[in-house]
Amino acid sequence: MPAPPQALCGVVVSAGRMMKAVKVRTVKQVYDSFLKKHYTAYQSHLVSDPNSSLRTGDVVRIAARPPASKHIRHVVTNIIAPWGPPAEERPPIPTLEDLDAKYKAKREARIARRTQRTEGAQTEGNGARGTEKGLSLKERHTDVIGGPKVVGGESRVVLERDLKD
Repeated sequence: MPAPPQALCGVVVSAGRMMKAVKVRTVKQVYDSFLKKHYTAYQSHLVSDPNSSLRTGDVVRIAARPPASKHIRHVVTNIIAPWGPPAEERPPIPTLEDLDAKYKAKREARIARRTQRTEGAQTEGNGARGTEKGLSLKERHTDVIGGPKVVGGESRVVLERDLKD
């Protein structure tokens, strides 16, 4: 069984500027061996907030999840201390099980579309990117203005004046 995701606590420092995402600042103690002292280090995370239920100043718990986008790699699990309106008056935060179920359903739909697309292309006998009516790439684009046209074994560009003849 996989290990549970790492949970971090932090404060929402930016909310409402991005769709379904907030910036959360987490704190940790770091030891400097040269100075022989601990100091506070801050780290900011972009966090997925699917229902846009967080406000700036909320203290939240976040967990690492599979990437939702290039920079969003965490998701909100619960609000520890709300800032402003109470958490009951805000849209609910989905549980990790709800997010997993939604991800799996979306993934299965994508796989079904992919298999349907590849099966449809294979029944035509031309493959996924087959040619139209057995023509080559150059032969398909002979009627396009500015496209290549094969004339006497050499290709040349079709111009409007050539089509008038």
